[in-house]
Amino acid sequence: MFKGLYIHIPFCSQKCPYCDFFSVTSREIDSETYFRALLEEIKIYSNFYSFSLQTVYFGGGTPSLILPHLYESFFNELGKLLDLSSLKEVTIEVNPESYTVEDFKQLREIGFTRVSVGVQSFLDENLGKLGRNHTSQHSLKILENAHKGGFENISVDLIWGLPGQTEEQLRKEFETLKQTPAVHLSAYLLTVYDETPFALLLKEGKLDLPSQERIEALYETLLEETEKLNFKRYEISNFSKREKFKSRHNLLYWKMEPFLGIGAGAWSFDGTKRWANIKNIKLYGEKLLKEKIPPVGDVINLTEKDFKKEAIILGLRTTEGIPLDWVKGRLPEEIIREFFVQKGEKIAFNKRGFLVSNTLLSMLV
Repeated sequence: MFKGLYIHIPFCSQKCPYCDFFSVTSREIDSETYFRALLEEIKIYSNFYSFSLQTVYFGGGTPSLILPHLYESFFNELGKLLDLSSLKEVTIEVNPESYTVEDFKQLREIGFTRVSVGVQSFLDENLGKLGRNHTSQHSLKILENAHKGGFENISVDLIWGLPGQTEEQLRKEFETLKQTPAVHLSAYLLTVYDETPFALLLKEGKLDLPSQERIEALYETLLEETEKLNFKRYEISNFSKREKFKSRHNLLYWKMEPFLGIGAGAWSFDGTKRWANIKNIKLYGEKLLKEKIPPVGDVINLTEKDFKKEAIILGLRTTEGIPLDWVKGRLPEEIIREFFVQKGEKIAFNKRGFLVSNTLLSMLV
């Protein structure tokens, strides 16, 4: 039974040099056709899966390139296919140079409850390093627009660990964040993914990433500043001011709950297998609208061992952690004492553990 619905909107005005999500800058099919294909995909899956939807999440790409009226039409049709009465959270990712106050008011009327703004940095110098088109003023304006448009649950994405970034620069990010209505923060360490422009720059020696020592110093600053603003960490990169502002949808991922991902390039998980849609927007539309078949590319069937491994990796991303007996006996006691904290019958990373989580996870699984 699917509890979450992820909808991938791959349209972008430009490709960011650090991003490895599937996106397109040219429209091989128009937005209306793409949304018809999305509904057809849900219709197909509703024939052999049950749904008890708690969350809907529009990610990208850039969902805010789509005008609100198209989302209104989509939800009108979705309500004919699925029972939406149990929905607790409907999120849309937006770029800073997009929606007006009126747009946000329309989104609230449609049923959206949460906005995630891709700020990435409040410093124009760092936005330039990230290849972003918007400015810090765009970010401040859209956060104001979202709040005036009726949104309380507003999240900000920040990227840290940038080339040349100092602790003082990171503190300035939080000085600006303090002035906004944001109640949730996703703070991601810059990661260089294969087949991105940043990967090429790194290979050519043209991307000067921070040393491990510098990352540790920035990490300490990040934790100090989030604490000052009353952002409580609940996942390795996610912080919330109150329990009700946690990302319910992302918690489904970390707790290995079933979710359906629709759209070109989207992933799904039904409890026993994961599958990904094809990363070709034109072919995606043809498979659904002409052939009436799921546009599936890769399929990964999980063994019991695979499931346990993923549950450990995803569970330890959260401050809630995993059952204690999943760790006991797998790691030396001195490692557990230094990098973990026990919470009743569960165990989670402590502050130092989160910093070296990749190393610890490689020892565990």
